[in-house]
Amino acid sequence: MYKTLSFSFLFAVNFAVSFGQNAPDKQINALDEMRVFEPVAMQQDFNYLRKALEDTHPGLYKHQTKEAMQYKMDSLYHLLNKPMAFLDFYKIIAYLIAEVKCEHTYCNPYGDNYEKKILQWKMIPMQLQLTSDKAYVVVNATADTSIHFGDEILSINHRPIDSIKQVLYKYMPSDGNMESSKEEALQNFSSFNIAYHLFIEQATAFDMDFKIADGNVIQRSFRNPPVLAEVDQLALANANNKELFAFSKRNSNKRKIPYRLEINKEKNTAIIYAREFGGDRDKVFKQYDDFFTKIKTEKVTNLVIDLSYNGGGEEEYACELLSYLIDTPTRFIENEYLINMDDAYFKMSNIPKEAKENKKDFIDTLLNGKFYVKPLTKYSMELKVFQPKPNGFKGNVYFFVNGGTSSAASTCAANAKSHHLATIVGDETAGSFAGGGSTNGLDLTLPNSKIAVHTSIVYCTFSTSGADKDHGVIPDYYFVPSFLDITNYFKSDVDVWQAFIYGLISKRK
Repeated sequence: MYKTLSFSFLFAVNFAVSFGQNAPDKQINALDEMRVFEPVAMQQDFNYLRKALEDTHPGLYKHQTKEAMQYKMDSLYHLLNKPMAFLDFYKIIAYLIAEVKCEHTYCNPYGDNYEKKILQWKMIPMQLQLTSDKAYVVVNATADTSIHFGDEILSINHRPIDSIKQVLYKYMPSDGNMESSKEEALQNFSSFNIAYHLFIEQATAFDMDFKIADGNVIQRSFRNPPVLAEVDQLALANANNKELFAFSKRNSNKRKIPYRLEINKEKNTAIIYAREFGGDRDKVFKQYDDFFTKIKTEKVTNLVIDLSYNGGGEEEYACELLSYLIDTPTRFIENEYLINMDDAYFKMSNIPKEAKENKKDFIDTLLNGKFYVKPLTKYSMELKVFQPKPNGFKGNVYFFVNGGTSSAASTCAANAKSHHLATIVGDETAGSFAGGGSTNGLDLTLPNSKIAVHTSIVYCTFSTSGADKDHGVIPDYYFVPSFLDITNYFKSDVDVWQAFIYGLISKRK
């Protein structure tokens, strides 16, 4: 069993959402959003989802009491007493999903047609960088060259940025009460625009206020903003994006490499970049071993592991990496369990076919209302006790994490902190410190609205202690790059977070 990312946590110049497909008919797309549902149909959909959550979701009452969660579900149900437009109903479903407080439970309004639908939505023609309650222009997807990288966006259609963000947060899933993951998720061009369209307004024009470099406030109106399918071409045509795209091109190859080692002999430091916890198991584990053999050969005394924007993957891969940092045999995952083994649910889950067909070979009998996953099967190697490695690292270890450190990557950081294996630097992670749901779950289609929902059915308990279950991994040293830091990085390729950690290293001497 394993956990992966439910959102695309990326801060990059990335317009991969242009899918290269023929755009759907605009009129059909508009009609979809104008559909009106009668109370009976919405109540049926809501009860279908509620029953699935109550029957199968092991984390439904992890972050709030059963009484509180049921009161919220009852309150939402009572709103479904009059005809409602499709997107208004979708907001109620999205709010319910967000209240589950599980990063692996999420929804979208159109199922498999989602990507095709959004191509014709009108887009705010800017990629934003959100920092606290401010937003800055990163990419300008208009022909207006008076708006530059780094200009502050004050409002969109007369709504202040901070108020927009707080509305969006209500509908965005995350583990517990974390917000750093939500802010990171909204950095992506399509993510912010999609959330704005779904939860703020379906605008076809945008009035925006900007504070430019000289401190003056200017207003711009975009009466024919691009649809998502047009964004790439417009952004590339605006000369103001030239420097940013040059940076992206210089760094594109690095971003594509899932695992990478750098040795800085001058700083007596090795840096392992882990962008995911996936790939061919044997190859990845050999790469780990090669990294640590080289680190030992180079005799560096400081190690930095960069887990920023690592969306997770296989829990075993995260634990295997940690095994190079331990002195004694250590278990990192305490257990994994389900709360319902009924065939009706089990067969419709995305659990591997072999496990579904032979579930007694992979899942133990009921204990205290939970069905525990058996350790040491091909699907649960993360539950084993990990042994120290002969070429393990014995020096000072630092993890760099942020709101894009999710799922198995967050598990890695949580165990590193709890077992005192590393100093944690950065921002709160996306995944919970204590445990969380997994991608193993139910893919549901609500019968009337056809809203697609994924709900987790396997809960993973970490071998961690001493922290708030409603939060992620809290850094020992907070370091969130300012927008000026990010600007300097684009210009010089110097990672300010590395400089910050080098400063911590120098203080230990």
